[in-house]
Order: sequence, then C-alpha cells, then structure tokens
Amino acid sequence: MRTPLRRFGYKFSGYFMEYGPVEADSLDAAKAQIRQRLGVNRLPLGVHIWDLAERPLARWRVDVAS
Repeated sequence: MRTPLRRFGYKFSGYFMEYGPVEADSLDAAKAQIRQRLGVNRLPLGVHIWDLAERPLARWRVDVAS
C-alpha cells in the first residue's frame, strides 16, 4: 500500500510570492518536481521548500496605506 502524498510549498529568495502545492512522497521528490516545473537541472540558490503540514501557504493581504 502506498503512503499518502505530502504537500510542499516553495518560495524564491528575495521574493514574497509562495508557490504550491506540490504533492510528493518526500522532500527530494518535491525538489525533483519543482526542477521539472521550472525546466532546470538545479534549483536556484536560496529557494526555500517546506512541508505544508508544518506551515501553510501565505494568504495575500493588502496593507492599508497610512
């Protein structure tokens, strides 16, 4: 029996936008899927990947100008 897939999010260094979810068995499998989505052999430096069970994707809020 297969283990349930985990969900991951990712974010690029210096940017505020978060992407996901990516469903994968493990962090390494999620990294491979993200590389495939981006069409690159190596992930860019500073990319941050996390398990959505630990922290969900951020919801967007517009700050009110003072």
